[in-house]
Formats: sequence, C-alpha cells, structure tokens
Amino acid sequence: MQFKLTTPNMELWRIENTFENIPHAHADFYQITIPVIGTCRLTQERRVYSISGGHALIQHPGEEHHFSLGPDGGVYIVQVRKQLLAEGWREEEPELDSRPLFNLEDIKKRMKTWTSELLLRDGPDPLAVEETEGRVLAYIRHMVGKNGSRVSGGLNVRHADRAFVSGMTDILEFIHAHYTERLTMDRLASLVYQSKFHFIRSFTQTVGVTPYQYILRLRIEQAKEQLARTRASVTEISYSLGFSSPSQLYRAFAKATGVTPEQYRKGAAPR
Repeated sequence: MQFKLTTPNMELWRIENTFENIPHAHADFYQITIPVIGTCRLTQERRVYSISGGHALIQHPGEEHHFSLGPDGGVYIVQVRKQLLAEGWREEEPELDSRPLFNLEDIKKRMKTWTSELLLRDGPDPLAVEETEGRVLAYIRHMVGKNGSRVSGGLNVRHADRAFVSGMTDILEFIHAHYTERLTMDRLASLVYQSKFHFIRSFTQTVGVTPYQYILRLRIEQAKEQLARTRASVTEISYSLGFSSPSQLYRAFAKATGVTPEQYRKGAAPR
C-alpha cells in the first residue's frame, strides 16, 4: 500500500507491505525515512542500513538512495524543500542528526493529524495548507536539529519578536480589511519582515490562535450576519467571504457553532 500527500513545499508518504524502489535522488528535498512497522532495509550512498522502531535516516538533497520492505513492513516518509529546512538556522546548510529517533506513537498521531487536515481541504485555502506545512516543519526541525545547529534564538530573534508585537496593530488592521480575500502567508509575513513560518509562530504566540484560525473566526462571524440579515444563499455567502467552496463554509460553520448555516438561519429568523 502506498499513500501520498503533496503540498507546494512537502510530501508525506505512508508505504506498507512488500515494497522496493530503484536508486534515485531528490535534487531539492531532504527526505526523512521513518520505519514504523518491521524493518526497513535502506541503501544510501552505497551503504546498507537496517532500521526499525522509529530509528530514522535522513537523505540529503542529491544523495542516491533506495529501500525495501518485507510483507510486514511499513514506513513514513517526510520530504521537505531544502531551503525551508535551512531557513533560520545558523548555517546555510544545517547540521542534522543523520539518525534521529522518533517516538512511534507520537509520529503516528502527528501524521494522522497532518494528513487529515490536508485531505479535508477541497480547493485548499493557501493559509490552511501553509499552517499545516509549518507544523510539519517545526516538528521535523526539532527532531533532526543537533544542539549546536538549532534555529537561531539569540538577540536577533528576540528583536524580531519585539518588532512583531509592535507591528501587531498593523497586521490585525490589514487582516480585518482583507479577510474576505484569498490571503497568503507570504503576504501577511511581509508586513513584519518575517519568513512565513516564523510569522505563524509569532502570531500564534501573541494572539493565541493561528492566522488562519483568526481569519476563519472573522469569516464565520460575518457569515452569521449575512445569514441573519440577508437572503443570500450559502453558496453566495461562502464565495463572498473568501471560502474556497460552500462545503468549506459548511464544515467550518458547523464546527464553530454546532449547527449548519441553514439551521442557524432558521434559528436567527425573527418569530
């Protein structure tokens, strides 16, 4: 069995049972191969490894590799663009733990969450996808970064965080003015001169919710107003508020309020 999810900057794989691929390399991606069931026999740069029980291996961009699984084997594979993994580290080419150990129950839960978030996106909202990418990236960085090569955390980062807090009013004003549009994380991050993944972390720490969750709240509140005060259809409301589809509004609205848009409209109608 093979399962694959692709985003603009990552690929998430689950491969189970008898499997063998041919030697290959990825020019622009790091790959982390994590055995979760049985043993994975992996050949990397002509050296053979037998790995199991969460003892992962990292394949650097350009490194030739291939692997095989037996009938009871299974692996997770996370591929991350080179520039994203290196972004924010002290070195341009980060020094990584070549054989990190992953907690099996933890990585299984995280993979389930990440794939569920991405599978629920029909006509994906760029902000939602980028936030999931950010969570994957933060976890992988934490697991594979050696102590001397963590993301810089000294005065420059603290200065950047202070600058972020001082610019929060401008960010929130921009979001309130444009939340019905198809915003991107790059556009929001540029307001405070941060990378988009650093911006997600800073925003969440300061506001208490992620940028996408904050925007979603604004859209839901406006949907309530339109449902109560206008005769616009749910489809019209969904597109006017920047949702990628009516089903995206349905899911978000039901999750936030406990009722569907039609049920809310009936309950909000004057009696």
